[in-house]
Amino acid sequence: MNCRECNMPIEEGNLFCKNCGSPVVTDSKRRPSNSGHQDMPHDTAVFMNGEGLMRWAYDMNMWKNPTILITVWKVLMLGAMAPALLMFFLTLEDGFIEAGAIFFKVIIIVAVILTVLMLLAYPLVAIMNGGRYCVVFEMNGMGVNHIQLDKQFKKSQVLAMISVLAGVMAGNPQTTGAGLLAGTKQSTYSTFSKVKTIVVHKSRHVIYLNQNLIHNQIYCEAQDFDMICDYICQHCKAAKVTYKN
Repeated sequence: MNCRECNMPIEEGNLFCKNCGSPVVTDSKRRPSNSGHQDMPHDTAVFMNGEGLMRWAYDMNMWKNPTILITVWKVLMLGAMAPALLMFFLTLEDGFIEAGAIFFKVIIIVAVILTVLMLLAYPLVAIMNGGRYCVVFEMNGMGVNHIQLDKQFKKSQVLAMISVLAGVMAGNPQTTGAGLLAGTKQSTYSTFSKVKTIVVHKSRHVIYLNQNLIHNQIYCEAQDFDMICDYICQHCKAAKVTYKN
């Protein structure tokens, strides 16, 4: 069986094309069975099988939604803390105030470098992706998987290499390593029982799931956002939930 949109082969049982994200099920299969135990919106974009596994695709407009830009900038800034802390401890013998001043000076310099790089690089990445960021999600009562499409994954490696460039220019090997690692990942799985915090940004259609060493972002359409958010919060019993505009 081939995809009706891109004509790429589709494995038996798949509900989405891994190349372009187009759904491969008919509208008659879109409604969940009673065994799914989940109330679905009438105009839902979520597909559910009889075993309670939900799947949906999300197509983000990279020009209107700044989530990816903000996330990458935060990750790079977190990595920038390493050289700033190193300089702080190396100059601590000169006095706490002097060491603190150097710490903030390094942070400001690195922040400026990273911000300029991101503002220059992000439009190029957006253009290369046609202004879209497409992902597929799979979720059940145990956890949720954020899957980059095969086509999208190849292009996302460009963004990873930009992170490497930012790390080199900032003299930050931690950022460089993080960028290389990002380029090798095609999916991120969050186990609900291990999620520590949840941050909900309804206006940007994103739910952040944070656990030890794993940070995931769940995107969904407006008509499904409340349902998916409630489902995640109900299953992440140990997580602290924060709502932001």
